[in-house]
Amino acid sequence: MKGLRTGLGLLALVLGLGVGSARPVLADDTLDRGIGSEWSSLDPQVNFDAAAGWIQMDVYEGLISFDGTGKVIPGAAEKWDVSSDGLTYTFHLRDGLKWSNGDALVAQDFVNSVLRTINKDTASDKGYYFSSVMQVKGAKALIDGTATDPATLGVTAPDARTVVIQLLAPQPEMLQLMGAFQIAPLHGPSFKQYGAGVFIDPAHVVSNGAYIIKEVVPQSHVLLARNPNYWDAAHVKIPFVKYHVTEDVATELKRFQAGEIDVTYDIPLNQIAALKASDPAEVQIGPSTEVIYYSFNLTHEALKNIDLRRALSLAIDRDTLESKIVKGEGIPDYSFAGGFDANYHGPQIAEATMSQADREALAKQLYAKAGYGPDKPLKLNIIATVAEDAKRRAEGVALMWKKVLGVETDVQPMERKAWLDAFYAGGWDVFSDDLVGDYPGPETFLAYMRPSTEPGYNWVKPEYNAAMDAAAKIADLPTRYEALAKAEKILLDDYIFAPLEIVPNRHLVKTTVHGWSNSAAGYNNSQFLSLD
Repeated sequence: MKGLRTGLGLLALVLGLGVGSARPVLADDTLDRGIGSEWSSLDPQVNFDAAAGWIQMDVYEGLISFDGTGKVIPGAAEKWDVSSDGLTYTFHLRDGLKWSNGDALVAQDFVNSVLRTINKDTASDKGYYFSSVMQVKGAKALIDGTATDPATLGVTAPDARTVVIQLLAPQPEMLQLMGAFQIAPLHGPSFKQYGAGVFIDPAHVVSNGAYIIKEVVPQSHVLLARNPNYWDAAHVKIPFVKYHVTEDVATELKRFQAGEIDVTYDIPLNQIAALKASDPAEVQIGPSTEVIYYSFNLTHEALKNIDLRRALSLAIDRDTLESKIVKGEGIPDYSFAGGFDANYHGPQIAEATMSQADREALAKQLYAKAGYGPDKPLKLNIIATVAEDAKRRAEGVALMWKKVLGVETDVQPMERKAWLDAFYAGGWDVFSDDLVGDYPGPETFLAYMRPSTEPGYNWVKPEYNAAMDAAAKIADLPTRYEALAKAEKILLDDYIFAPLEIVPNRHLVKTTVHGWSNSAAGYNNSQFLSLD
């Protein structure tokens, strides 16, 4: 038994979580997982942080779920039907579903979740799922405030076990958006009694997933315990899951090697080669759906100039940045939504096929054209997270901008929550941005960049919205992908950001953890894992 877990076996018996005579008590009854910086929110209708989403996927269950490889499997809904025109999805809930407090879980709980997500008072970043990624009937009007009647929403519960979702346009990848991250149900009584911010406290939170939240210690950990009222509790093998804040990746490695962490959030970049040589079975590196891009603040006078934005993008040597500076096994990237789905043949920035020397020569010309040079250097800040790869990348970009263009750059690393807050505060020049797609297809990325979806970019482009609207009307996936590629070209041609790289999933996983597979979107639910 690890030192961090003294007494947890007894705690499980006291809580009556089925760890006693029903199952033999494990020598190690807790799965310890690193989560990087502190979670941004544990509110299921608000959280937009992929790492906090790991906790959410353990604690809540959507209409569908995902196995360890990211494959769609039944969740709270045991089956579903799709109309012949692809506009109506009918989900049939399992019989006898319960919330963790024993209340019956009903279809209206999913309807209420969507209504809360798109309510302006919730201030959720996820409302666009229902108006853009999937165009749910009535959602846009409710989000815009041009409609106020919840009955106009195309998410309904005709009876206690049926959820019906009506779309305005077909969405071939609709099922990928029915997981707990996007549409966790809402326990109405606890939300009504305690309100936002309080109903998710461990003393009050009621959930429907494989685990319940037992303890939250800021800047330390979130402790989960097996939910005895979960419909498939008999097959949940690990009694406890503890998510640890592991901001410093070197310290996280030491804790992993000391046996305090079973699954790390990341791997120290300068240790990847050595760990592959010494403990290859523990190194898990595989494809992801995370793209890194540096966004330019279009409200800042200098960065309103497209020539300057283009110069900054071209001055970055992506191959050198990844292979010599970051060294994280990422893939240099010149697109936004490409590189994830082999069936999508999207565009790259116009200069992608040029040599780096030619890109830098053009960058110098554009920089001078924008009015900058040795006597008038551009001064910028880069807002990044404190993650090791993010800091290395920002420092590398700053050096390249200085060398090629003479730009004076101030790199400002921040903890994850402060980094997210900084984006919306708008006091940044360049934002070390990233997006983790819900699935490998391009639309999960491109829908996020609609000007109406993410106003934080201050980008007004009716042509882009029109192109996305045109693509959304196409049910045939290959033809839809062709239309989405046209939309992505409009996005890339405006250089509102510089695409940099696709980051792989990087974890260390103890050989005592079984069932771990690489899931590109990061769906490694603890309920499908087991411990020796």
